[in-house]
Amino acid sequence: MYRNTIQFNKYELPENFSKVLSGVEYNFEIMYNKVNDRLYLSISDENFEPLVTNEKLVAGERLFAGVSDTNLPSEDLVLIDETGKSTCVNFANVNKDIFITIDDTFPGELDPGNTDEGIFNPDGDDSKMDMDVDESDLPDDDDDDFDDSDDVDEFGGE
Repeated sequence: MYRNTIQFNKYELPENFSKVLSGVEYNFEIMYNKVNDRLYLSISDENFEPLVTNEKLVAGERLFAGVSDTNLPSEDLVLIDETGKSTCVNFANVNKDIFITIDDTFPGELDPGNTDEGIFNPDGDDSKMDMDVDESDLPDDDDDDFDDSDDVDEFGGE
């Protein structure tokens, strides 16, 4: 896994822990329901005020997608299995095959056949490439090869 993940000890559930996201310390609680073999997450702010309670962990879906609260982290938290084998989140595969990840992929990164490493133009859209150059940072051009007096070809032509 090359993405940043939010790790927890599934053998000590329910587990409470803190994680800094978007410059704010959030408090998380992960719970496990043995009856349906599912995991749930609750998040509260730095003052332990609940923001979302008992969000079901679903493979491939963004956490808190249906909640519009500006107090939630701006990062996308997604349950991702990079092997593509897991279709649900359960006790057996969480933190083994599937992880809560901070999804910092660029658009199209996971598309089949993508060969772009995302270094210069991650989404392949050239229209958004900003190539503004501050000309004051460029070196002075002391080369006078292209001034007006050089318009005559040295072999007799213009």
